[in-house]
Amino acid sequence: MTDLYHLAYVSDVLLETSQEEPAQAHLDGQLQEILATAKKNNQEKDLTGALLFSGSHFAQVLEGPEAAINERFKLISQDTRHHNVTPLLYEPAGERQFKGWSMALCMPEDLESLPALVRSKPSPGSVEASDLGKGLIASLAAAIGRRTNSSV
Repeated sequence: MTDLYHLAYVSDVLLETSQEEPAQAHLDGQLQEILATAKKNNQEKDLTGALLFSGSHFAQVLEGPEAAINERFKLISQDTRHHNVTPLLYEPAGERQFKGWSMALCMPEDLESLPALVRSKPSPGSVEASDLGKGLIASLAAAIGRRTNSSV
């Protein structure tokens, strides 16, 4: 039995706005802060994954030991930078899809096709949620694979 798990979720973004700096610069700074924190924390817990930012939604895939996934998802669920955190997929994984990426950031233009994040969110545990989670893993892994192959 493997202790490697995949977790995929989607949430609605609640990032802060700023009156002092341009909106895009402020948003970019917040995303870089999220990414830096995730990379540091995930390396410590043997987690890998990718975060998709669509402007109005986050979609994230984490993979690693079950206990670390559960601990991290509890913290993610309490993060005030997003709400309506909806788990899509949580299951044992045969192998890592994001090996070498403590946390990769993807934007919609990185994906060949954007998973249907803006439609009504499926019920956690439903077949629709599982299918969306598997599609998210495949889409993000393909985007990261293209990024890795193009930098070689």
